[in-house]
Amino acid sequence: MKSTFHQVQDFLTNPSQKKDSFWGSDALIWIDWRECDEDILRYLNGQLADGEKIDFEVVPTDKERGVDIVLKKGGARFPIPYQDCCTDRDTTLKSAQDYLAPNCQIRWFLESLGCDTLAFCLMPASQWEQLERQFGPEATAYFFAPIERDSRMFDLDVGEVCDLMEAREEL
Repeated sequence: MKSTFHQVQDFLTNPSQKKDSFWGSDALIWIDWRECDEDILRYLNGQLADGEKIDFEVVPTDKERGVDIVLKKGGARFPIPYQDCCTDRDTTLKSAQDYLAPNCQIRWFLESLGCDTLAFCLMPASQWEQLERQFGPEATAYFFAPIERDSRMFDLDVGEVCDLMEAREEL
């Protein structure tokens, strides 16, 4: 079986011909908009080596959302900064990215834009940098958008999704 890096590299060599096979590859982590946030962290951990896994616990809370998810690293505890009403996938993914940085990067596979289940790809930052050198940062980010503090993925309304899809078609 090819590594995630080689699957992504193979896809980027000819995206139009490789899209269907890559869509079903194990390089992608599929997250449904109804997903429990702790499951997202488990999916990411399924792609990480033992020493890199996200250490977390789910703690009951009196807040409307019912739970807090606390990330633990180096003896410190970092609650994921959800709004009082609910947990949300965007905040979970951004917090996971902060936790994994600078060694690993989660990137949004933008070909899943417009679906209620979005795909993400997790690799060491050095491998993303290698792909950017090989294919260019713009081409790599066109298909695999880095997750940043202001990223919105699941939180987009239908109009914003349509605008993004149109903008991608114009490139």
